[in-house]
Amino acid sequence: MRQYRSRSSTWTLALLTATSLCSHQLFAQDTDTTPPATPAQEQPEVLGRGPIHEAFAEPVTMQIQAGLVVPQQPPPNIEEIPSAEKPQGQQFVWIPGYWAWDADRLGYIWVSACWRAAPPNMSWTPGYWVQVSGGWEWVAGFWAPAGVRNIAYLPPPPVIEDLEPVSVQISSDMIWVPPCMYWSEEHYIRRAGYWLKAQPNWVWVPAHYVTTPRGYIFAEGHWDYSLERRGVLFAPVYFPASVYGRVGFTFTPGIVIDMGLLQVSLFAYPRYSHYYFGDYYDGTYLRIGIFPWFESHRHHTWYDPIYEHARWRNRAEPRWEEHTRDEYRRRHDDKDLRPAHTFREQESRTARLPEPQRHTSQLVRPMESVVTSQKTSMKLERTDPGTRQKMSKQATEVHTFSNERRNWESSVPDRKNVQPIEEQKPTLTQPSERKKTVQPIETRKPATLPSTEHRQTVQPIEEHKPTLTQPSERKKPVQPIETRKPATLPSTEHRQAVHSPERSESPVAAPVSQQISVPSPVHETRSVRPERVQIPASPVVGNSGRSGFFRKGPPTQPDDETKKRSFE
Repeated sequence: MRQYRSRSSTWTLALLTATSLCSHQLFAQDTDTTPPATPAQEQPEVLGRGPIHEAFAEPVTMQIQAGLVVPQQPPPNIEEIPSAEKPQGQQFVWIPGYWAWDADRLGYIWVSACWRAAPPNMSWTPGYWVQVSGGWEWVAGFWAPAGVRNIAYLPPPPVIEDLEPVSVQISSDMIWVPPCMYWSEEHYIRRAGYWLKAQPNWVWVPAHYVTTPRGYIFAEGHWDYSLERRGVLFAPVYFPASVYGRVGFTFTPGIVIDMGLLQVSLFAYPRYSHYYFGDYYDGTYLRIGIFPWFESHRHHTWYDPIYEHARWRNRAEPRWEEHTRDEYRRRHDDKDLRPAHTFREQESRTARLPEPQRHTSQLVRPMESVVTSQKTSMKLERTDPGTRQKMSKQATEVHTFSNERRNWESSVPDRKNVQPIEEQKPTLTQPSERKKTVQPIETRKPATLPSTEHRQTVQPIEEHKPTLTQPSERKKPVQPIETRKPATLPSTEHRQAVHSPERSESPVAAPVSQQISVPSPVHETRSVRPERVQIPASPVVGNSGRSGFFRKGPPTQPDDETKKRSFE
């Protein structure tokens, strides 16, 4: 009996103790003022892939094609605070970010700001989203000669089919610059393609046209810094609406893209006028127009100045191009070799790797690692609060300039303030030794404008089965390409080469004869005749390029380029 009572007392004591501890824990939970962690779905996500800031680098569109149209309006711009560290030198400017459409998320992601060494004597005109029939269309930004205060809007330029070299490369130091159409004396004339001597540390961006709702802008060819000398490129970020919608919300980017690893996973989206980086190796991305950077040599709808410079720089390696394609195929076939999609995923991967392999796997990394790294030739300096405030003000001015551009290009022109270019009759100066290469177009009539029904709308990627939008003059429902029958080729006026479905899993190896072509309608514009519009000054202007560690200025303009400007 005593033993039973002893055990009963022990159980009672244990029960009272447990009850007391439980009550104490419940009391502690009731008085704890710290809320649980915010769900990951409601937090900003730094991405390990996505679009590259258009002011940092852009593929050059050589054949006008339909732009990117998306179904949603972009959110208001995010206020960005410049990072505490910036590249050393007066040529670096802070260019704010903007919203970009992400077909995988079916929504917008934020393209972070960048520290950019602005091309010498060039000014930046930012792009913008504009509402069109069927959604919102992206109008690309561009670099223009500094000091100009007006823009010439031209009729659609004639299509150039023969963009490939027509002569033998006389030296391994030469790069091919494709032909271009120039407007002069009320009609287009052709400037023939030519071989240009490449320059160390400088990239030649050839002349091309930028499509706007008002007309076509001639973007003059210019020298730009090599990719690794352009500054600091921050990674894009996904922001939930609950985050960027907060009153007074600001953002300071801190995760940068490694310039040394960028070219390993670099892609071009010509229709969107953007480069992309990261994991876009799946064959489905080829169908929406995201190509490996080296594919510009086969499609010829765009020119890749970054690839041309890298190709020249590696000219001593006879199999460099082959190795570049092989590296793409390896990642295309083996998903484990592809870069992580987010910074968080990348950190989880690299934590399991040996120390020597971690750096080669970090496509995006914290800004602090760039500051402490001894491998970079770019020197960083810490900015004071006054400088950061000045940069923030300049970022606001860039957004304002972008909005103003959208207004003057989208609104009905005031004929009182518009001067037809025909009345000015500019002349075109030709190099004496190249006079025979420039031939006028036979007809002087301006090209007819495309119908408003010629548009393409971006299709979301759902379970990696995207559809390829076909233009239709009667707005019939878009049908996905499911048949394996060869498509009927359109006329030579507007083509955009894509890969056939049966070759989508091995796109790079497919010969041109096994590709199909689909019509690529031009943008809708209102320009029936050239007109010149007065514009405000750009807040982003590049200096002479002779400051900081850029002691040497840019090379001189090629002799084959004309001296005539579209901006006067």
